[in-house]
Amino acid sequence: MPLPRIELSQASGVPFYRQLHDQLAASIQSGALPPGTLLPSVRALAQDTLVSLITVRRAYADLEAAGLIERRQGQGTFVTEPPADARQGALDDARTLLTDAVHHARLLGLDDAAQAALLRTLLPGAFDVPDRD
Repeated sequence: MPLPRIELSQASGVPFYRQLHDQLAASIQSGALPPGTLLPSVRALAQDTLVSLITVRRAYADLEAAGLIERRQGQGTFVTEPPADARQGALDDARTLLTDAVHHARLLGLDDAAQAALLRTLLPGAFDVPDRD
């Protein structure tokens, strides 16, 4: 399974290892990278993303510490089975991010109706009410 495209931004102010970590973690948690997926070697990912080997090693070490990947000697680095509480952790993280987004949108002058309308455009079909025939 090919790795989802990784976009690194120097302008974001977020260190590259953290951007790698966050994007890979999101792909794992969303199921885009299912358990058992072989990840690229440190060297291959460093070449693909144009970062140093140390940067990729650090991102992989953080993902391993989080229990999202495991390194198998002589075989490579693989996505692990998600821990039982991973879904709750993902929901908690999403709630925090969405809470921050709502707060920032209010600071920008968007009321709840405007935010709801925007959310409807971002999640098409999520607010459709099924017909009751």
